[in-house]
Amino acid sequence: MTGAGVGDDEAAEDALAAGWRAAARDRRVWAILAVVAFLLVCCCSTAAGTLLALSAGLFTAG
Repeated sequence: MTGAGVGDDEAAEDALAAGWRAAARDRRVWAILAVVAFLLVCCCSTAAGTLLALSAGLFTAG
């Protein structure tokens, strides 16, 4: 191989990085991430609360 494709890889990485930078500046992306994070926290806290209630009920019943 003569290394002819090395510049192509670097150009593709630069284009990908520019795409990520553009997405990070977009407020809609941050809004979607905030909603997903909120739902994840709510679901995890609900599941943890349910497990805690179930375990407390099992310990007091026994």
